[in-house]
Amino acid sequence: MNVLQITNTVCSDSNQPTGVNRVVTQLSEYWVDSFHDQNYQAYFCEDGGISPLFKASYLLSNPLDDTSFEAFLIENQIDVILFNFAAKQMLGILKEVCRIARKHNIRVVYCLHFMPGYEGCSYGSFEEFQYSIISRKAVLDKLKKWVISLSKPFSTKMIQWMLKRKYELAYLECDKVVVFSEPYIDEFLRIVRGNKREKFTVIPNPLSFSDFLSEELLKTKKKEVIYVGRFQESQKKVSAALKVWRLVERNSLLDEWTLNIVGSGKDESFYRWLVKKYHLKRVSFEGRQDPKPYYRRASIMMSTAAYEGWPMVMMEAMPMGCCCLGFDSYDAIHDIIEDGVNGRIIPNNDIKGYYQALSDLMQDENKRIAIGKSAIESSKRFSMDIIGKKWRDVLVG
Repeated sequence: MNVLQITNTVCSDSNQPTGVNRVVTQLSEYWVDSFHDQNYQAYFCEDGGISPLFKASYLLSNPLDDTSFEAFLIENQIDVILFNFAAKQMLGILKEVCRIARKHNIRVVYCLHFMPGYEGCSYGSFEEFQYSIISRKAVLDKLKKWVISLSKPFSTKMIQWMLKRKYELAYLECDKVVVFSEPYIDEFLRIVRGNKREKFTVIPNPLSFSDFLSEELLKTKKKEVIYVGRFQESQKKVSAALKVWRLVERNSLLDEWTLNIVGSGKDESFYRWLVKKYHLKRVSFEGRQDPKPYYRRASIMMSTAAYEGWPMVMMEAMPMGCCCLGFDSYDAIHDIIEDGVNGRIIPNNDIKGYYQALSDLMQDENKRIAIGKSAIESSKRFSMDIIGKKWRDVLVG
């Protein structure tokens, strides 16, 4: 089978910083190795080398060059097209791609790599607005995000209503729509005001690693907490993690614990400012690093995102025996974590509740080990062999 993967940017390897491209590459590698499929790639932005995994590539334009794109499909005998982006300005080509695909009996599958309606969930805070004034950067943008956050849930529903046409494109034009969690189907249908559940398939993201931490190493973990991810406050809300950590540092019983923040991004200066403002002493910014050694060493992984589609950090941390904590800010977290068994789910925006769950784990090594063991075992549900075969069934049709 010949599969054309359509992405925003070039997929160069499976170690890319963006979760979407990483998953696209991982799945493509699996199909080649397991089923001897041929993979092709079309993208909007050339920002790196192309993986030899893809036999040929195509640079997209908006509007689409119909003649050139159709010739590419015919020349490479494409059987199925898989869309992997959600940006409204790029979805303009979707209808035309589907029209050309139908002429040649090519199936088109759309994968929403986010939670439906994520556009209305952007997070902003007064402190972020305050820092923008101090730094004289993006003041109006930070003010807008703060106001939107204050006006939820009204602002969320309004933004989703405005984006109805965007979701309709995938719903009406594509042969299949893949989402990460069952409740996402209901949310998608609510936005488009539709009822065709048969149009949807639920497939989670796969694990990032193929190995699992041994029980012996689980018992050697350090008193370290990690945050891993992009420094993008509007989604990842790292400021909430620092607010929780401020409470940790006030508790003398937790003096041996440290927080390592792994990642980079445009809001790093804001987070460093918060660390100084809160007088935090045991926070380390590690920069952009291979996170695997941190997962293997750390006992606990914090996630404080305002929204996620399917958090790749948990797919990385759980096989390494980390106790994962996250806010109840997106439905898919319940597909990953059983609260108190293989991680902790905290009511959304409950800083004190988050601190209590975190400090309880910090003070109970037996509980940390038990949750770590359960995390390792439960994460095997998302192995590439299981998820890759589910995807293969969808592509074959």
